[in-house]
Amino acid sequence: MELFGSTPAMEHYTCMIDLLGRVGHLEEAYELIRSMPMEPDEAIWGALLNGCRMHGNVELGKFAAEKLIVLDPKDSGTYMLLASLCANKRKWGDVRMARSMMRDNGVKKTPGSSSIELEGVFHDFLVTDELHPESEAIYRVLGEILLLSKLDDYTTHTCQTDTFL
Repeated sequence: MELFGSTPAMEHYTCMIDLLGRVGHLEEAYELIRSMPMEPDEAIWGALLNGCRMHGNVELGKFAAEKLIVLDPKDSGTYMLLASLCANKRKWGDVRMARSMMRDNGVKKTPGSSSIELEGVFHDFLVTDELHPESEAIYRVLGEILLLSKLDDYTTHTCQTDTFL
């Protein structure tokens, strides 16, 4: 198929799948994948899985995750997206399945990280890192912030799937 004097490349398809997924047109995105003249790659299946997570389509999301795991069984992001999708829909058996598949494939979740620059010095932090020389003070301040946020009745609107992985 040629459009505007150009044959669509994988990147064009990835953008379309991502856009369709973000607006909830998941079946249309899947049909586009099926009609592609080349084999879908990790970016294609990842875009579909993310759309499924955003819109709660567990069955199509599990299918996309299976395709991703075949292409790259060591990518922890696939399992995390799948677990997030299933947890958001309260499919706890499927969350356990994602965790089990991760363990069976020897995949470890990459810890979240953050960096800041303070007075010309970069400081790196990992989730649950206690190796930083100021970690005790950092966790004390974080505890105070958490307490203050609870006193102000602040609540988040996200599902914490890390608890299950």
